[in-house]
Amino acid sequence: MVVGFFDGEALQDVVRDLDVRLNGTISEAVSRGECESTWLSGWETASLGLIKARRVLLLGLGKRKEFGVRELRLAAGQSAQKAVAAHARSVSFWVPNLGLEPATVAEAITDGLMVGEWRFAGYAQQKSEQTSLKEAWILGLPVQGAAGVEQGTIAARAENLVRELGMRPSNKLYPERLAQEAVQAAHEHGFTAEVLNEAQLHELGMEALLGVGSGSIYPPRLVVLRYQGGGTRSLALVGKGITFDSGGISLKPGAGMEEMKFDMLGAAAVLGAMCVIADRDLPINVVGLMALAQNMPSGSAYKPGDVVKAFNGKTIEVTNTDAEGRVVLADAVSYAAHLGVDWIVETSTLTGAAITVFGHEATALVSTDDALADLVVQAAEAVGERVWRLPIYPEYRQLYRSPVADLKNSPGREAGTITGGMIIAEFAGDRPYAHLDIAGTAWTPVTPLNATKNGPTGVMVRTLSRLAELLAR
Repeated sequence: MVVGFFDGEALQDVVRDLDVRLNGTISEAVSRGECESTWLSGWETASLGLIKARRVLLLGLGKRKEFGVRELRLAAGQSAQKAVAAHARSVSFWVPNLGLEPATVAEAITDGLMVGEWRFAGYAQQKSEQTSLKEAWILGLPVQGAAGVEQGTIAARAENLVRELGMRPSNKLYPERLAQEAVQAAHEHGFTAEVLNEAQLHELGMEALLGVGSGSIYPPRLVVLRYQGGGTRSLALVGKGITFDSGGISLKPGAGMEEMKFDMLGAAAVLGAMCVIADRDLPINVVGLMALAQNMPSGSAYKPGDVVKAFNGKTIEVTNTDAEGRVVLADAVSYAAHLGVDWIVETSTLTGAAITVFGHEATALVSTDDALADLVVQAAEAVGERVWRLPIYPEYRQLYRSPVADLKNSPGREAGTITGGMIIAEFAGDRPYAHLDIAGTAWTPVTPLNATKNGPTGVMVRTLSRLAELLAR
């Protein structure tokens, strides 16, 4: 049983009742300073058969004024991790009075519990014993919160799909294999998937995507996902899917390069969001585009100095093959514009500069449209994901001008996160466009929701699906 309590507040009735049932164990721990209310500090005790739960966890929730949907989800995730570590099969989570809608509370707790308890099975010959929760109870919540349990379950399953795909090594999840996973997910969740192979990409003139994938034995793919929810307006979700990024000829340093299997998490987030949108039957038409390639050095790889032409005819001078994300997205975003959608939202693990600015705490937003940017931020805040908009100034366009092409793919370190988004925006035409750089949030160190060091988070699945819900109104 998990009971949360706020810093600086007296223990609520349920905690006092527990204390009586446990013969004063809690009050004694508080008086000794063993049980604290600071953010996510935990104090556990065995119940010794005095109550039905085998163990009790008192979880510090920090300051009430700093507590919201994001913190509630994190607290639930921490509770799930503690329960799994204690080999528990079930967990009951008592909800303090938060002043939030019951369905919102139930959704955040359900999502947090399911994401927090998830573990990647791995490939070891001898599997380690992994406890998973069989059931969870939300206590102290009105029955109106039941709908939120279903919504939280839908979101968590999609996020865990993204995390599962992200954890797979690139020799087991190359472009064609990821495309197959997208087809399977589409079949299971009720939308369609079309996979464009290298021959079809040649016919469409997608030299950018083909160029990035030209150094690998695994050819690139463009996956086109379609959900028909009704109405006349349509949203395109576009994701970068580099199943391994060596940097190409502009080779990355060797230390930490194994993490570059995560460079497909933007495309995976699009797939996860499509699953949520379809499962929730949202009344909007959505196209999902997954630009998939492996960026490898070889005799056939694209090179610094090459010029490639994107689907819309614009040319790109390649000055750094490790700035491949904006190159593959040039084809995908221009194809989205070609389909005549009303909005284009793209997400990618694009720049290390985003980590320099925000660390692992927020996603960078670059947008050409104020109304769309406001809705993206609103969607993120509603689901507890942090997004911060960066400015677009005309002077930044001078940084990526090229003497031999329409633009160059790597203008240098100045305003790196901003120019990365602006370069991709050049291929959106006149469509309202938003770029979400998840380089710092797509995979993170150990967190209350992520027990795997440097594991994928499933970020943007909930923001993108909530954005579709807002646009459908």
